[in-house]
Formats: sequence, C-alpha cells, structure tokens
Amino acid sequence: MIYARRLDDIPLFADEADIARAVLGPGRVAEWRAMAVVLEREGLPRVDPMMGRRCWPAVREWFTKRPAPARATPLPPPPTKVGATKGQPPGDAPGLKWRSRKKGRAAYWVARHDIVKKGYRPETVRIHFNPQEPDHLQEIAARCRVLQQEMLTWAGEGRAAAETRPHDGSMASLIRLYQTDEASPYRDIKWNTRRTYDQIVRYIETSYGLVALHEIGIRDIRRWYDQAKAPKDPRSPETTRKAHGVVTMLRRLFGYGVMAEVPECERLARIMAEARFKQPARRRERLDASHVTAFIASAIESGRLSLALGTAIQFETTLRQRDVIGEWLIDDGTAANGVVHKGRRWSDGLTFENISGTVIRKRTSKTGKVVEHDLSDLPDTLAELDLIPVDRRTGPIVLNEETGLPYTKLNYIKWFRIIARKVGLPDEVWNMDARAGAVTEALDAGAQPNDVMNAAGHTQLSTTQGYDRTSLQKASRVAKLRVASRRKSNSSGQPDPA
Repeated sequence: MIYARRLDDIPLFADEADIARAVLGPGRVAEWRAMAVVLEREGLPRVDPMMGRRCWPAVREWFTKRPAPARATPLPPPPTKVGATKGQPPGDAPGLKWRSRKKGRAAYWVARHDIVKKGYRPETVRIHFNPQEPDHLQEIAARCRVLQQEMLTWAGEGRAAAETRPHDGSMASLIRLYQTDEASPYRDIKWNTRRTYDQIVRYIETSYGLVALHEIGIRDIRRWYDQAKAPKDPRSPETTRKAHGVVTMLRRLFGYGVMAEVPECERLARIMAEARFKQPARRRERLDASHVTAFIASAIESGRLSLALGTAIQFETTLRQRDVIGEWLIDDGTAANGVVHKGRRWSDGLTFENISGTVIRKRTSKTGKVVEHDLSDLPDTLAELDLIPVDRRTGPIVLNEETGLPYTKLNYIKWFRIIARKVGLPDEVWNMDARAGAVTEALDAGAQPNDVMNAAGHTQLSTTQGYDRTSLQKASRVAKLRVASRRKSNSSGQPDPA
C-alpha cells in the first residue's frame, strides 16, 4: 500500500527519504530504514549497487502486487509521547531496555519471555546509535517497533510459516534458513553457544546480508576477514579472534547450505575448504598456585567464601568454571524440581549431591565425561568446604552471599576481578585461567599427560596440550636432559684416532 498522494516528483532511482515519504508519509525516514531490513526478506527490491538507490517503479509495483501484509506491515505513526528531553525515545519503543556500559548507556531490544520460550530468536538485539545525531532517539524507537512486529508476526504465523519463505539467494536469506530450519544443526546447540552464534551472524547479516551468494568469491571473503580484523582504533591490536569467528561462521553457513541444497553453497564450501586464515594467538596466561593462595585468603577476609571455594575447586580439580558455578538457562517447564528464578533454571553446576564421602563425581557439561576427584588429596579445598554449615550442605555448592542463589557468570567474574585486584593479580589473568594453571602445574610436576587428560575430563590429548602454558620448568628440564645426555655420550666415547 502506498500512502503518498503526489508521487510525480519521485525520481526513477529514489533515495530512502523519497521512498519513506511515499510509503509512510513525511518525517518517517528513520522508521522506513528500520522497516526496509524486514521488508527485503519478503522481496522488496534492494538498493541498486551501481546507483546506490532503489528503483522506484519496481518498489511501487512490489507494494501494489504485494499480498495481504504479514511480517512487516508499514507501522502506524508513533504516539506523541514526551521523553526526548530526558534521553528517552519519543513515541512507542516496545522492548527497549537501557543498560549501563563503560562508554555510557547502551540500547537493547529484548524479546518477550513467553515468545522466547517457544523458540523465538534473537532474545536481545543491540541497537547501535550515534548520540550526536539529532534523530537518534527516533531511530531507536523505530528499530524497536520493527523488531517487536517481527517477533509478534513470528509468534502469530508460527515457525512453519517462517521456514517456508522462499530463499532469495542472499546471505541474509541463508542465515535465516540456518536459524529456522528444523534440520539445521543450529537447533542442536546449547543456548549459550547459540547466543554466541547469533552475535556473529548478526554482524555478517548487517555487513553483508544483501550480497547475493553467486557474487561471493575468495576475494570477497578475504576482504571481509580483513575488515573484521581491523581495529576501530588504529593504535589498538588487530581483532584476529573476531575475524576468525566470522570466517568460521561462514564455513558453518555454507556447510549447512550444502546439506540443505541451497544453490551456490557447494561452490562456496569448496572455496572455504581450501582457504586459510590467520588464527588468533593462544592465551598464554594462567592462574598459578601462588595466585590462588592469595586470592582465597582475600576472598574469605572479604566475606566471599563462595569465591574462595569456587576458585579453589576450579584450580584443584581442573573443572571448568561452568561445571563449578553452573549456568542459568531459560526454564522450559519440563523439569519437576531444581533452582528456578525469574524464568531461568540453574543447571550443570556442582552440588553437594555430587560429593560422596570425600569423592567428587561430576559429569562435565561440555563432553559428558564423568570425572572423579578425591578431596582427601586436596586438603585445602576440603578445609574450605568444612567452613560451610552442615544445614547448608544441600543443593548448589557455590552460592552468591548477596542473593543466596547460584552466581550468574557475569556476577561471578565481576566479584572475582574485585578480589583479584585487591591481591595484585593482573587483569590479563582471568578466572577461567585456573584450568590452564592446573594443567600446566600437573605437567610441570611430571604427571603423565594421559593422566592429566583424564583428570581434566578431556577426550583428546591434543585438547589437554592446548591448556599447557609453556613454562621455565619445562625448558629447564629439557636443557638438563640434553646436557646429561651429552656428558654421557662424551664419557663413553672412544678417543679420536691419532
């Protein structure tokens, strides 16, 4: 449906302001730009790469022939609410949440919890804006309305309708198939992995979603890698980890496309199979025994026995952070018991039920392998466990003293850093480095690599070796062995013939 009455002055190739005036009415350019992202998935003619504008006759014909509005009906004018003077978007901004960040407030759209439980993704979307632009608040509100409508339409149409939309040959369309197809491996990944995947595919879709698959070649992929690697500040180091994540996701998307028989994906998968990109450097930091000892003492002194105990268990047993403190998942209502709070269910963490006598038995969340550790071999950890009152020895072991509930990951990391700074631990040393420190200490002490692999719950020795941080002890041991071998060889050797 076209809303403007006078269209004679719109050129053959129209800019977004012209089209916004024709489709929505005057003064709604920001809203049109946000809407166009959704409408393009339904077939709205895209911006011509040569002209940098849309072909107006094609746009007009598309709106004329378009069936009954479904996913992205032009939005009504926003209500005339006040709030811009207080830093709030004027008008209706459903789902908008402001969060404090180091560089100021950040705007997020958050999906409705009941619809997320039905499988809708994404759960949250960061809304980027420039506070120096006079209409940035209107743009935030418009983007929220589009995202809200997209979510509500998904809920009304159902997942099946979303999956039957035709593939238009673009990167964005491939991403949508990957996220919605019941046969996609995306359906089988855990929620926290899915959250990471969603962040990467949003970057790809925002940056290259309009690119047709048949136009993509190795030069494009190499250029995308270089763009993702380039830091925002030229003085900062390259973001190789981000760039590698992008190309890894491209491999994943094209691989899915081959399975789903999406045109061009087999060719692109072959290209990616031969392409090589610089990988991010391995972390070299580790949390060693001296760090842990100082940290535990300070944590107990600060009234944070939970942090002392959690860090000690991580270091002494080599358990992953998630296997000690657990994680908060969306509660789907299928479990009959457990810890539930604000629609989230705690899962995978260490409980007192995992301890029998002095032995901890825990099925790890990543590999599913069961690991066992005898606390009688770890007297310091056992002593800290004894500080917990007997009547509290049920359920999760590591509880936030402020809430009485298991920590969220972010809160655990926040409090770890507060205590770590008190004892002078560098910010480069993270809580998760306890695992690397434990593996390195074990190998430095002469433990058999296979024994360390089993203790860490790894299924491959190469994984264990990845946690081993090169240390002076190893270099010293190698040097001593070489010198001893050389002396032995010289002492047993025959004198040179005269």
